[in-house]
Amino acid sequence: MINLTDGILLCAVILFFVYGFYDQFVMNRWKGKTQLKVRLQNRGRLDAIIFIALIGLLVYQSGITPITLYLLIILAILCGYTAFLRNPVLLLKENGFFYANFYLPYQRIAAINLSEDGVLVIDLHNHKRLLIYVADVDDLPKILQFFIDSGRVQRSASV
Repeated sequence: MINLTDGILLCAVILFFVYGFYDQFVMNRWKGKTQLKVRLQNRGRLDAIIFIALIGLLVYQSGITPITLYLLIILAILCGYTAFLRNPVLLLKENGFFYANFYLPYQRIAAINLSEDGVLVIDLHNHKRLLIYVADVDDLPKILQFFIDSGRVQRSASV
């Protein structure tokens, strides 16, 4: 018999695998062919280290059942995979792009700017701002050229 804690941990592990499948396979094929794929900086490493340390502390401090122990270890391994092995990506499609696992059509873009420290800033029509930290600064001209070549944005005089 599985208790409530084990059920919640099992659901978390299953949801993580569903997320991993979506992230690795579905996004790349969904909403048309990927025109440009750019690796982004992984910015959640400190959070993952804290989460893994908390799981380790929980395992060390309490006498838990073996199945709970296995589920917690699997969760810690998956968290480590997400933080240290997997890189987030920006997928530019024909009619929109995937950022942070969400699809945004190009019609929602109000302006695109490049900050002095190499961060791509996309302003949306709903007054939200996306800060895109690319892993390789050499990819920024490719992204801007993609938007210019596709006719999504116009080159301003200051560029």
